[in-house]
Amino acid sequence: MPIYEYACAPCGKTFEELVIRRSDEVEVRCPGCGSADVARRMSRPAAARASGGGSVPPRGCGPVG
Repeated sequence: MPIYEYACAPCGKTFEELVIRRSDEVEVRCPGCGSADVARRMSRPAAARASGGGSVPPRGCGPVG
């Protein structure tokens, strides 16, 4: 089940919403002001957030030799 990130045009709040079916997306409302004027944002993959966002690559990556 995808969790999408949205931005509210009137108040500028960003929030995440679980959207089970694409048709449910028309019902997404801003939790701050209640507006339906929201747009889906491009977000980083969850794996990038879970790793702490550091610049050290995991073992096994990089050039060999």
